[in-house]
Amino acid sequence: MAEKNESKAKQTTERKIICKGPVDKNNGAIILRLPPERKGGKSFDIVKGQTLTVGDDKDISEATANQLLDSKTWKFEEVTK
Repeated sequence: MAEKNESKAKQTTERKIICKGPVDKNNGAIILRLPPERKGGKSFDIVKGQTLTVGDDKDISEATANQLLDSKTWKFEEVTK
C-alpha cells in the first residue's frame, strides 16, 4: 500500500527549469535554439522567462536540462515551489 502512495507522489512532481536569459545582456541574443532531440524532430527555441518541463515526453529531456543548467552563455535555474 505504501508503494502506491509513493509512486503517485513521484508522478505529480514535475521538474521544471526557467530561462533567465543570456549571461551577457549586451550580446543581442533573444532566443536560444536547441537542435532536435529526436530523429526527424524540429528545432526548439527558448526565450527569456520561458519555463520548461523536464522529462522524456515533456519540453526537454533530463540530459538537455542538465546541459542548460551548466551553460556558460545562458542562465537557467530550477523552479522551486
